Amino acid sequence: MSNDTIHIALGVDNNYFPYAGILITSILLNSPENNIIFHIALNEILSDDNRKKCSKFNNIYKNAQIKIYDLSEQIDKLPNLSIYTDKRFNKSILLRLLLPKMLDTAIKKIIYIDADMLCINNIETLWNMDIAANIIGACPYKEKNGQEQIKRLGLKNNQYFNSGMMIMNLRAWQEKNITEIIVECYSKFYEFFLLPDQDAINIVLQGNIQKLSFKFNRMLAANNRLLAAYERDDILLHFVNEAKPWLDGNTAAIDELYKKYMHQSLWNDIKFIEPDTAELMILAGENYEQKKDYKKAAHYYKKAAKQLFTENLQDNND
Repeated sequence: MSNDTIHIALGVDNNYFPYAGILITSILLNSPENNIIFHIALNEILSDDNRKKCSKFNNIYKNAQIKIYDLSEQIDKLPNLSIYTDKRFNKSILLRLLLPKMLDTAIKKIIYIDADMLCINNIETLWNMDIAANIIGACPYKEKNGQEQIKRLGLKNNQYFNSGMMIMNLRAWQEKNITEIIVECYSKFYEFFLLPDQDAINIVLQGNIQKLSFKFNRMLAANNRLLAAYERDDILLHFVNEAKPWLDGNTAAIDELYKKYMHQSLWNDIKFIEPDTAELMILAGENYEQKKDYKKAAHYYKKAAKQLFTENLQDNND
């Protein structure tokens, strides 16, 4: 077993805590020889069910521990998200800006990961990355999307980075008061930010971010066969936008992969969520058709048709 304890941070609300639990389980199953401490920040008081699961987790795993940080008071002091921000987000996404300041100064570095990710290989490969000359290491957006964000924010460097996975040089972060600087940037310009925490991080840390391989943050869509591919040596899969792995009707491969880790976790009782837009319903129908489950495919095609009819009727009335 490695003597070097790996520190991993997450920021969630109570609704996302079970998904964080499944992610944590996938990390442990792929890194059995490592000691790992998971630092989980919340923007609200931990619910009874999540607290019980957390306590059970800490009793079961001898090489891992979950530590909880209630940052609701600090989050409440920050401005609400911009009206331009995607409605899927809430202020819990700002937890990644605040948590580094709360951590013990003896911790030299930490990996931050979003809860909508899954680990499929040993996390130690990421932990051993040397980013000493920079404040964080992260994966950039691909060319077209990246250039759009660079132009929107007026960035001087030619990279726009995803904040869903960051390895942080915690000592440099704390010494340079990065939390305070980024929070000030967010508080000043939040009304113009589409991706609040991510925009602020890219503005403040431009020139101090080490570019990492996409295998550490492979962005994909769980429900779209054209956008669900990943490489065998990838470490972390990141399910972006609305296509989450706990949504019903994903591709057969992603569904099988996610359920493999879910069933081995303490959070094996989660309920999969039904798609709520016509686009998601159509993709679910296509995936069930591929699985030869024609009854479920027809269910989602019918729901999609009904929703599209309702939306078009409303548009005509307007």
